[in-house]
Amino acid sequence: MLFNSFGYLLLFLPAVVVAITLLKRFAGARTAQAGVLAASVLFYGWHRPATLFYLAAYIVANWVVARRVGSAEQPKKKRWLQLGLVLNIGYLCTFKYVNFLLGTLPFLHGHEHLIPDLEFPLGISFFTLAQIMYLVDVYEGLVTAGPLFEHAAFVSFFPYVISGPLARAKRMRHQFPQFGGKQGDRANHIARGLFLFSMGLFKKAVCADTFAQLADYGFDSATHRSCLEVVVFSLTYALQLYFDFSGYSDMAIGTAEMLGVEIPRNFDAPFKSKSIIEFWTRWHISLSGFITTYLYTPILRSFSTATLPVAMFSTLLAMTVAGLWHGPSWTFVCFGVLHGAALALNAFWRRRLKIRLPDWFCWMLTLCFVDLAFLFFRSRTVPAALAMLHELFLPQHLLGMQNLVAMRQDFSWPIFGPPVLFGVVAAFVGKGSEQLAREFQPGAATAIVSGLALVIAAVYMNSQIAATFVYFRF
Repeated sequence: MLFNSFGYLLLFLPAVVVAITLLKRFAGARTAQAGVLAASVLFYGWHRPATLFYLAAYIVANWVVARRVGSAEQPKKKRWLQLGLVLNIGYLCTFKYVNFLLGTLPFLHGHEHLIPDLEFPLGISFFTLAQIMYLVDVYEGLVTAGPLFEHAAFVSFFPYVISGPLARAKRMRHQFPQFGGKQGDRANHIARGLFLFSMGLFKKAVCADTFAQLADYGFDSATHRSCLEVVVFSLTYALQLYFDFSGYSDMAIGTAEMLGVEIPRNFDAPFKSKSIIEFWTRWHISLSGFITTYLYTPILRSFSTATLPVAMFSTLLAMTVAGLWHGPSWTFVCFGVLHGAALALNAFWRRRLKIRLPDWFCWMLTLCFVDLAFLFFRSRTVPAALAMLHELFLPQHLLGMQNLVAMRQDFSWPIFGPPVLFGVVAAFVGKGSEQLAREFQPGAATAIVSGLALVIAAVYMNSQIAATFVYFRF
């Protein structure tokens, strides 16, 4: 079930919010929590009920391991953790990476893969990371291994089970029995949640889906692109990805807020960043937290001394793994390597060179790098990405507009123009969802804004087939 579908917007979400509110008031928090678990099962299995088996088996297996980790003494405690990590990583690799890895072996070139391609369950990349965080936190004593009912409700919570934001058990589990705390706060929770949800739906249905059609044309249909056109098309994809994923995150956070649950924020105006380090504190914030805590830090600790070169290498390795996490493709590996190298260089610049550059130059340099790195993220193959980079640096084709002119003839700009203009302004000048959420005050103004956003988004949703979210494929 898609957040940007009329079934979710008009039926599922209102029914769940009303049902949980009534259950909490008349039947108690435990029954309301059971209602959320039932809603999550329905949501996850809506299109492919068979995948519920994978999710259920996965939840039970991790719960059993977590109980062992929590009750055992060293060295068994560490062995149980290692077993859990191997099971989680192996589960993810079986569905996503086995054939990719086999294809890299020279003696298998030209032969059929040893196993058939498996259609991996929705959200496997996200709930695998959530389980890894859970097991490590249990091992570190940051959270206890609770009952299976609570663990299942935490893992399968439908706002974030498919595409995040990544949530840690120690921040989430205690919220489920409360569902908004005092009954008098319910109206404020619902108003804030509806405001965030409407912003996210507008981002996805109006902005992201519009930029997607422009980016698809530039990457898949355009030929002999000029430097200017490569910049424009790569920027449209960067904006598509931002509005698509931040829109999903806003809808997830808004949905949870309507149920009285606070989940982590995920984006904070990343295109305003003045360094690549700052960018990763604003872009996919929950994944950045996972990379720092569960990848970078363990890698760094594995060395005897934590020198700057070691820290730079750890950053490069962690970001390479994070790039591969997105999918079985060398383009994602390149994306991770590029960002890892940029983060390492940024750290070296701050600690050793300490040269202060103008803010406007730092912002422009960061934007250019992020934009170029997304060429690999979007391209189907590494050669295709390199071909676009080659076009970018051809001096005889700097300002050509042949493809842009052709695109102008293929698209209705009275329809496409306003979302493009709004999206550019919102991404580079406007307030991010994080700031809007902090400043939210229920009232007539926010109600009008929410209503207009929902109506406009509904018009765009009704004019085209609802597009799946980009991160669903990861």
